Amino acid sequence: MGCDMTREAIDRALERIGAKRENLIALLQAVQDDCHYLPPEALAYLAGKLGVGEADVTGVATFYGQFRLRPAGRHRIHVCVGTACHVKGAERTYEAFLRELGIA
Repeated sequence: MGCDMTREAIDRALERIGAKRENLIALLQAVQDDCHYLPPEALAYLAGKLGVGEADVTGVATFYGQFRLRPAGRHRIHVCVGTACHVKGAERTYEAFLRELGIA
């Protein structure tokens, strides 16, 4: 797998949560909790265990913003960009982080 989560760990999650299609989101959350993202191998394994297509599992994973299909960095920075924060200059803060860290 793409992280330390083994097939045995996924099997334990399937036993704990239930190996049913309606539990897919909870199962994806369990994988992401351990891996910090959803490795393609884990998605394929889950699809096989649930008896659904890989496209169905990937479709759910890409639909919800909470799931990541690529590893995240070691540190995550969140900048509030809501209305109140925007009025107080959140855009400048956000741009300063991008410049300082050299990221897009």
